[in-house]
Amino acid sequence: MFEEPEWAEAAPVAAGLGPIISRPPPAAASQNKVPLEDESVDVAVFCLSLMGTNIRDFLEEANRVLKPGGLLKVAEVSSRFEDVRTFLQAVTKLGFKIVSKDLTNSHFFLFDFQKTGPPLVGPKAQLSGLQLQPCLYKRR
Repeated sequence: MFEEPEWAEAAPVAAGLGPIISRPPPAAASQNKVPLEDESVDVAVFCLSLMGTNIRDFLEEANRVLKPGGLLKVAEVSSRFEDVRTFLQAVTKLGFKIVSKDLTNSHFFLFDFQKTGPPLVGPKAQLSGLQLQPCLYKRR
């Protein structure tokens, strides 16, 4: 029923960009195992995506795919954090160190972490800092 527009095939490739590398499509938000090799990416970004109850699974998966020293960037709604310090401590126990944090925005908190190694705690250890609050929506 739908066809590719004529320009799709005829579009020239921009000079100097080099070859395009075929990569798997991004994983669905509910997946906690992405189709990437261990220690294969430089940066993992969670932007308004830690909405599930299994935040730990997502952060552990980020640790798995990040290269040593890789960067984990988190941007979340500020109202979700009951205690930022316990969140930072929990993420640290999952094999990251805090590089920077920006708590100045009234709506969003921004965090940069660096991978330091594998998680420092076992899978059954409780990490209360990873239980974020539901988003608060305000009518404007």
